[in-house]
Amino acid sequence: MRRPLAQLPRSLSPLPDEDLHGFILRLAHRLDLKPVVLLQHTGLIGPRSNSAPARRMFMLERDVLAAFCATTGMSTQEADALTFKPHVNSYPPVAEALLGMRGLSPAPRGVFPVWLLTTSTRYCPSCLAGDGSAIQQRHGGSWKLAWRMAANFACLEHRSFLLTTCPACELPALMIRGNSRRLIVEPHLDPLHPAQCRNVVDPGQGPCGARLDTIDLTDSDIPSDNLLDLQQRLLQARPYGAHRSLDPLAGHNRMTDLLVLAALIRATWPLTANLAPSGPLTQALDHDLSRSGPAPSLRLSTTAQTRWDSDVFSARGTAALLAISARILNLPLPELRLELGRLIAELPPREIPAWGHTWLTLRRDSSPLFQHEVFQLLDQRFPRPLPTQVALPGFLHIRRRSYSPQAIPQRLPEEWTEIIAAPLGLLGRSPANVATRRGLAAHLVQAAMGMSLQEAGAYLGIPPDWMGSWGRFRPLEERLHGRRADLPTLFQRFTDHVADQPPVDYHDRRKRFANWTLPVSEMQKITENYPGRRRTIAAGSKKASRIRVGFSALIWSRLTGSEWRLAPDLQPLPVGGVAVIDAAVISSLLHQRPDHPFYAYLHDLLPDYASAILGGGDHQ
Repeated sequence: MRRPLAQLPRSLSPLPDEDLHGFILRLAHRLDLKPVVLLQHTGLIGPRSNSAPARRMFMLERDVLAAFCATTGMSTQEADALTFKPHVNSYPPVAEALLGMRGLSPAPRGVFPVWLLTTSTRYCPSCLAGDGSAIQQRHGGSWKLAWRMAANFACLEHRSFLLTTCPACELPALMIRGNSRRLIVEPHLDPLHPAQCRNVVDPGQGPCGARLDTIDLTDSDIPSDNLLDLQQRLLQARPYGAHRSLDPLAGHNRMTDLLVLAALIRATWPLTANLAPSGPLTQALDHDLSRSGPAPSLRLSTTAQTRWDSDVFSARGTAALLAISARILNLPLPELRLELGRLIAELPPREIPAWGHTWLTLRRDSSPLFQHEVFQLLDQRFPRPLPTQVALPGFLHIRRRSYSPQAIPQRLPEEWTEIIAAPLGLLGRSPANVATRRGLAAHLVQAAMGMSLQEAGAYLGIPPDWMGSWGRFRPLEERLHGRRADLPTLFQRFTDHVADQPPVDYHDRRKRFANWTLPVSEMQKITENYPGRRRTIAAGSKKASRIRVGFSALIWSRLTGSEWRLAPDLQPLPVGGVAVIDAAVISSLLHQRPDHPFYAYLHDLLPDYASAILGGGDHQ
């Protein structure tokens, strides 16, 4: 067992908005240590490791966090603030890095999305110079975490554009050499001042060493008030310019809209050059887009081709690109449609590799209205075969006052589906009605997001083998074939009802509770609180285990709006479906039976228990 690391004799308080690498450089300078020695002593790397991986800047895992706090005297909140973790709900690339497609608990997965600078950084010389205090005169100001988020182009405090390169060696600031991402450039160098350039152009000559905190700024380095206002809104995840605060999901969606639209602008440049804030910024973006080589966030990527969904090199080019994107997004809906139509009419084919993850990002994380507008225009520009063989007449006309795909549960409430099922004679628990309910959920997502049915099923968490199974899922036009009904009116009434429901983010719930199961200890407490006089089941028995599994599956179903058959406790499903004995237990729990008082007791507990979990915040 590794011995606990000793607390450092001296440390530093982290500066506001400082990043982890900058804190290490300042502390190493104060202690007169090589950064690699400090990395080892604080637990950021092992005693025999030579360099900390770049994923440390995303978040510190539990053991690393504990060692770092113990040696620096820092609180866990202060240590987390040095990483991207607090920005997981406000900056989409951070969410992609820490949450991935499944969106479970944050974890540094070693994934480095576009629009995150991990092999270099931008910087503000005035911030690096410090505030004039004695400690900052000796060790400099902070390297700020926000400078690594490529959507940031200006320093609001000093009202200046961020710089990208060292004026002496002309390389990107703190540029990582080689083919691996590391937290600190050249950590084996003797202590340098934190504001000195650590780039090594020639290994035989040592580091550049130029001071980055003494650069004189010119009038051209000063952004306009409008650009500073845009930068402020981007830092608050409000690219649409709304004055009221947004919930994290809405901010995430809107920032995604901004970045997706930036990809469309890049792919059609210079079509929208007339919308740039100024001529010099237009020239800066034009220069960035004509540069050879990948964007900063893709510098170590194995894909060498241009990626339209990525960041651009300079802060000025970034300001121009995002200002154009924000200007278009803030247009009234009729004008937005016209501008999007002008862009999409000139788009290269959707299959070109340069699009990168543009379409996946649009489907997964953009706001519903923006998704709809873009996919509708894309389908006109690039007609594709319908995802199903026969189009449903008048199917799901999407209006501005419509539903969000995130609000669609995998298992639709029966009161929703009765609007269509009742006129068609599909009532009760018949196989036809169950399959229709599954189909309706997938079709709702399909219509809102422009997906195929298979993609909509994956979005809802429906297993792929269910999508091809006759007994579990069939497209609605097959289910309803030959039935006489006014389908356009039914579907219109159906979607109006869905749009009128209180918003519940089932998509987020499916992510949050993807692996949730009821602990055995909790089931034991529930059993002990049973008001009956005699013990119903013996703790640890097979029957107790089966009842816990069934109760857990039904709670999970309520939490996520999904079918209980897909609960983690029941996975993987046997080839023939849920085991008969488990199905019998769940059936008893679902239907209150007076001859089984213990099952009736559990049945009545289901809604309250699920509500208590949801009321307690994120489930860990």
